[in-house]
Amino acid sequence: MELTPMMQQYLAEKDRHPDEILFFRLGDFYEMFFQDAITASKELGLTLTSRSGDTEKAPMCGIPYHAAESYINKLINKGYKVAIAEQIGDPKAKGLTKREVIKVITPGTVLSESALKDAQNNYIALIYEKEAEILLAGADISTGECFYGSYEGRDRLQSLFDQLYRLMMPELLLVGELSFKGELEEFIGLRMPRCAFTMLSGISKHVDDRIIEHFDAANRPESLSAKEAVATLLDYLHDTVRTDLTQLSRLNRLDTSDNLVLDTYTLRNLEITRNLRDGGKKDTLLDTLDFTRTAMGARLLRKCLEYPLVNVLSINRRLDAVEELVKDFSLRGTLRDGFRDIRDFERLLTRIEVGAANARDLIALKVSLQCLPDIRTALEQTGSALLRECFQNMELYGDLVELLERSIVDEPGISLRDGGIIKDGYDEELDEYRRISRDSKSMLQEIEEREKNDTGIRSLKVGYNKVFGY
Repeated sequence: MELTPMMQQYLAEKDRHPDEILFFRLGDFYEMFFQDAITASKELGLTLTSRSGDTEKAPMCGIPYHAAESYINKLINKGYKVAIAEQIGDPKAKGLTKREVIKVITPGTVLSESALKDAQNNYIALIYEKEAEILLAGADISTGECFYGSYEGRDRLQSLFDQLYRLMMPELLLVGELSFKGELEEFIGLRMPRCAFTMLSGISKHVDDRIIEHFDAANRPESLSAKEAVATLLDYLHDTVRTDLTQLSRLNRLDTSDNLVLDTYTLRNLEITRNLRDGGKKDTLLDTLDFTRTAMGARLLRKCLEYPLVNVLSINRRLDAVEELVKDFSLRGTLRDGFRDIRDFERLLTRIEVGAANARDLIALKVSLQCLPDIRTALEQTGSALLRECFQNMELYGDLVELLERSIVDEPGISLRDGGIIKDGYDEELDEYRRISRDSKSMLQEIEEREKNDTGIRSLKVGYNKVFGY
């Protein structure tokens, strides 16, 4: 097939992303070609057409760019990865418009609100074997959570599998050749069939730089093997998401010394968070207890059930708080009312931090922050240590609320391209541009009348041509 320059450009990007379905921007559409088009048409129910070549035709299909999110989410939910190639040159310039992949979306790196489950974390994890040690590194880039764990000894494999079952991540990275790859694939296939594998050839070449870039000295792993695992995970995330990932600044070590370790069989057979029927939440202990008001609370409750406390002091602190809330109906009601309008702060702030937020996200942030004063006032009179700690750690961010109230309209559109986001009166220069845009006809009439008076030429007209303008 004789290829056009545009198709050569497409194939060059496809060569760099052989494992992803490539969404290639052409005007107002994302187009897919060859095997990607065949796969996408089947999975998304799209009409498969073709683009003519010299001797044969290239299968192709496409979607409108403004509707891409829903199609991408469908592919991600089926375990595919999607590479987004955008037009980065001026489409009106002569010659071929430059295009390149600006990000890759995978099951473990998706940030779209509609693709994420409110009550569940969306983890991505990495497994790395070094001599007799198994390293696990993981993150949820939608909430900013990042962690690592180490497994050694006779039961290391079972301990790893138990942790993977609790995480239930949609994407797992495997570094190099693992001595237990067969057992791992069997476990994933049996207990986590929707988890997608990605093979990595080796560890990061910039271990120290990656660790220093993301974590302060108190937050860094001590062992070299743990640093290698975390840095390799961060490399993959940077290569896919292609942002600074500043939300990943807190690194926790998976430590079960204060928790009762529930193995996979116990969690599964007792139906703590997933039922035996279809692996869903319905009819589980979590389903029975979950009356949380916020997505963050739902995720926290899940963790509390999967990692029960064994430390007596920690248990009593929690029980004191529960007892106070049970006895004080007014306090409990005030807090539940206060939580009603709080959105998912963790994911909301991440979208803002990585530049993926829209104006409605800013309104959601404002509405959520406006709930905090009433919650803090209610907590101020509490007696239990845990609730007092919540009160003392709560900031109100009044300046930010005031800024959002002054600047953003109450009901903005979804797309930034539509405009109309900033309130009138917030910025004088913007107000002037809007006035010109709205009242250009009357302004031209004013100019025309003024020039007639200044020149004395009553037949003078304000006109326009492409050479001189007005």
